[in-house]
Amino acid sequence: MKHSALATAIALSLPIAMNSYSSVIEEVVVTAQKRQQSLQDVGIAVTAFSGDQLQELGYDTAQQITAMTPGVTTIQPNGPSSFFTSIRGVGQNDFSGDHQESPVAVYVDEAYVSAASGAGFQLFDMERAEVLRGPQGTLFGRNATGGLVHYITAKPTQENEGYIDLTLADNNQIKVEGAVGGGLTDSVSGRLSFLRNKHDPYIENRIGTDLNDGNDWALRAQLLWEFESGQWLLSARAGEQDIDSGFFKHSSARVDPSTGLGLPFNGADLQDLGDSLVPAFQENNSDVHSGAYNVIGHNKVETRGFTSNIQLEFEHFDFVSITDFQTLEKDYLEDSDASPNDFFSFFLQSDLDQWSQEFRFSGDSDNMRWVAGAYYLEIEGDFANGGIAANFFRAAFPGAGLDDASLDTLGLYSPFKTETKSTAFFGQVEYDLSEEFTVHAGLRWSNEDKTTDFKQYASLFAATDSSQVSAIDGLGLGGPLFTFSPQAVTNDPGGTGFGEALVVGDTNDASIDEDLITAKLQLDWKPDDNTLVYASYNRGIKAGGFNAPLDATLFYNGSRPTSQMKFDEEVLNAYELGFKWSSDDGKWRVNGASYYYDYQDYQAFALESLTTYVFNTDAEVKGAEIEVFAAPTDGLEVIFGAGYIDNNVEDAYTLPDGTPVDRTAVLTPQWNLNGLLRYQWDLGDARVVAQVDATYMDDHYFQLKNSPVGKESAYTLSNARLSYASADESWRVELFVNNLTDEEYRTMAFDLAGEPSVGGFGLVENYYGLPRWWGVSFNYSWSE
Repeated sequence: MKHSALATAIALSLPIAMNSYSSVIEEVVVTAQKRQQSLQDVGIAVTAFSGDQLQELGYDTAQQITAMTPGVTTIQPNGPSSFFTSIRGVGQNDFSGDHQESPVAVYVDEAYVSAASGAGFQLFDMERAEVLRGPQGTLFGRNATGGLVHYITAKPTQENEGYIDLTLADNNQIKVEGAVGGGLTDSVSGRLSFLRNKHDPYIENRIGTDLNDGNDWALRAQLLWEFESGQWLLSARAGEQDIDSGFFKHSSARVDPSTGLGLPFNGADLQDLGDSLVPAFQENNSDVHSGAYNVIGHNKVETRGFTSNIQLEFEHFDFVSITDFQTLEKDYLEDSDASPNDFFSFFLQSDLDQWSQEFRFSGDSDNMRWVAGAYYLEIEGDFANGGIAANFFRAAFPGAGLDDASLDTLGLYSPFKTETKSTAFFGQVEYDLSEEFTVHAGLRWSNEDKTTDFKQYASLFAATDSSQVSAIDGLGLGGPLFTFSPQAVTNDPGGTGFGEALVVGDTNDASIDEDLITAKLQLDWKPDDNTLVYASYNRGIKAGGFNAPLDATLFYNGSRPTSQMKFDEEVLNAYELGFKWSSDDGKWRVNGASYYYDYQDYQAFALESLTTYVFNTDAEVKGAEIEVFAAPTDGLEVIFGAGYIDNNVEDAYTLPDGTPVDRTAVLTPQWNLNGLLRYQWDLGDARVVAQVDATYMDDHYFQLKNSPVGKESAYTLSNARLSYASADESWRVELFVNNLTDEEYRTMAFDLAGEPSVGGFGLVENYYGLPRWWGVSFNYSWSE
C-alpha cells in the first residue's frame, strides 16, 4: 500500500514520449476513485492533464481545461462574477448568489468549493487537473450529480526546485507566476507559489471609465512532513480580485405576444414606457466590446483557505484525514440596462464561511480494493442581492407620484442568511471476479440540514412624508410582500435605508432536513492489457435548496406559489457504457462512452421578468463522447474530442396561453468538438514547438425558456502557440494568440424584452467573450 511505490510503478508503465521532451499525450495518474491509478484503468469518463502538460499546452484558466473536454461547457452568468461548469447538459446558472451550489462539484486538493465565485480561479503551479463526467456521488459526495472538476496543486518535495513565468500581452497585460520549494529538514519540505495578473480594460466605455480590466493575485504556502508511517500536508491559500466589470452589450428587443419570448428589435428601447425620465436609447455601435455605461460596475472577491491532509499507513489499511476551512467575500455591481440611462443596476454581496472534515479508510487484498469513510460539511453565509431602480419604478408605474427627485434611490434589497450542515457515510468496493472481470459497488448515505432567512425590502429612505409613502404603497406590489409605513422608514432596519417587508414564506419553507442515498454499480471487462470495457449505473442526488429572487412579487401575484421559494432534491439515474483502448507502442489512445440520463425533479433555473428562481421538473439526456490522443509520427501529436448531447427538459416554460412546453437545457449544444495539432522539432540543441487548437460549439441557449434573442449560433474558437525551449528545458519563450480569428461570441445573454410594468427593460443583456489576445511568455525553471 505504499503510495510512492504505486505511483512509480504506474509512471513506468506509461507510454514513452517520442523524444526526450515531455509529451502532451502521455497518460496521467489520476485519483478518480480516491487512489492512484493509470487513467486507462479507470472505468469512468475522465479527461486529465498533468501539470507538465498544462504548461506545454499553455492552459492557465479553468475554462481552457473544460473547453478541451467533450460534453463539457462553462457558464459565466455574470461574466467574471461567477463560474459554473455544465457536464452532459447537467448544470446550473442561477446568478442570484453564492448560496446556490452547482450540480457539478469543484474540488481543489480534495477540498470541495461550494461558492460559484470561488471556482473561476487562475491555474498556477498545478500537478494535474481531472474532469470526471457522470455522477460521482458515492466517493466524492454532495453536488456531484453531473460530475466534477478536480484541481490538484504541485506539492513540496525534498528537491530544491522552482520556476518563474512572466507573460507580457495585449492590453498591457503583465502576469507573473512562480514557485519555490525544497527540503527544510530531512523530513520537512515546503513550497511557496504565487500569481499576480494585471491588464488594462478591454471594454470601451464611450461616456466614462472603461471596463473589464484585470487585477488579481493569489498565494499558496505548503508544508509537508514525511515520517515512517505516512505524511502530513498543511496548505494555506489566499486570493483577491478587484476589477471594474459588469459589462453587457445592449441590444433592443420586444416580446412576441404569442410566445412571451424576446425578439430582436431594430429601434430604440425604453421608449413609450410612460415616463420622460427614461429617455429612449438604441445601441448603434457595432463593436461588441464597446458601450455607453453611466454606472461603473465592479467585482471584488476575496478568498482565504486552509487545508490539513494527514495520510497514515497501517498494516492492513490506509487512513486519510482531510480538514478544510475557507472563506469568501464578494461585492458585485453592474449597469444592468447597459445604457447611459440611470435605469437599473443589479448588485450581489456574499460573506461565506465553509469548513469540512473527511475521514477515509482504504485497503486491498489479492482480488479486492475497498474505500470507506465519513464526511461532514458546514456552510454559513450572509448574502444579499438587489437593484437600484429609481427610474425603473417610475417607468413601471407612471402617475404613481414617484416623480419627486428626492426618491432617487428607489430599489429592491434582499438580504438573506443560509446555513447548511451535511453529514455522510460512504463505502465502495472493487472485487475481481476473474482476471478479466471486476465488479464495483458503492453506497453513500447523507443527511442535508439547511435553513434560510430571506427578506425583501423596498427602498424608502428618501421618502419624507406619509403622502410619498402612500404613493409608493400604491405601486401594485402590495399584499404580503411589501408593507410600507413611515415607522418602517424611521426605523431603517439594519441601517440599509430600506423599508421593511415581511419574510417570504413561512417556517415550513425556511428549512430542509432530508436523507439522501447515492449508489454505484459497475462491471469492468478487461480482455487484454490495452483494452477496458465498462457498463455502469450511478444514482446521483443534489439536495434541495432555497430561492433568493431579485424580485419576489412573482410569488404573490398568482404566477408562482409561495411553496416554490423552496425546491426539492433532484435525482439522476445514469446508465453508461464505455471503453478505453491503447496501442502497444503507446502512440494511440482512444476512449469513448455513451450514456442515458433519467432525471427526476431536475432543478431548473428560470428568469421571468426580474424574478429568478429554481423549480423542479423532469428531464432526459442521451449522448455519446469520444476522445483520441495520438502521436502518428515523430514530433507530431494530435488530440481530438467530440461530444453529442440530446437533451429535453419537460414543461420547462409556460406559454402566455398557459400551455407548458419542453425546452433544451442551458448551454447544452447538440455537438461540441475540440482538436489540437502540435509539432515539435530540434533546432540545434533547442526545441521548437508549433501548436494550434480549436473548439466548436453548436447552437445553444442561455436561458431555459429558449428565447430567440437568447440563442447563440454555432461558432469556433481557435488559438495558436509557438515556443522555443532549451535542450534541458530550463528556459522557454512562447508566442501565443488566443481567439486567433477574433470571433465575436456570447458567453451569456438575458432576455429582458418586456416593459417595466411586467418587470422588463425592453432589451437584451449580452455578455461577449474575450477578443483576440496575443502575447509572449518567458519561463525559467530550476532544480537541484
